[in-house]
Amino acid sequence: MTGARGIVVLFLCLAAAGAAAADWRMLADDSRLEFVVAYSGQPAPGVFRRFATELQFDPARPADGRLRVTVATLSADLDSADINEAIAAPEWFDFAHFAAAHFDSETIAADDDGGFVATGRLRLKGIERAIVVPFAWTQAGDRAVMRGELVLRRSWFGIGTGEWAATDIIGDDVRVRFDVALEGVTE
Repeated sequence: MTGARGIVVLFLCLAAAGAAAADWRMLADDSRLEFVVAYSGQPAPGVFRRFATELQFDPARPADGRLRVTVATLSADLDSADINEAIAAPEWFDFAHFAAAHFDSETIAADDDGGFVATGRLRLKGIERAIVVPFAWTQAGDRAVMRGELVLRRSWFGIGTGEWAATDIIGDDVRVRFDVALEGVTE
């Protein structure tokens, strides 16, 4: 009996070790994706009204995780009808040709501060770059919050070209903040 029990226990341990990370569904109404750029030295905040996050993640095994984010760039809102119209132009986001941005993680790992880091590729306005997305994870049962902040440069993606390429009036650094509410998916 002990031998059979040992085999069952070993099988269960191996099955658990090979299990996929948990699936999480974004709760859009409770999630936010913001950005801030400097305009004449002052913060100019904005928000993306529509985005989606697909996440497979277990904080005990981050390496098994996968993160995919799709942002409807045409949902960018800088709280000004004139500015919102201007950023649709080819010099800025070029909504006519690039209506969305995509981030796909290649790895997720724990960091030294108790958080996590998703490393992957961001495709924005037809340009793809490697980026690192640090995030904190808070979980209570089947609900979780993924929260973080990073800095991107608009020049990396050709956002603000021509006369807008200079960074003296509109800064190059864009601070991106996210607060994503998630619910565990059960089958």
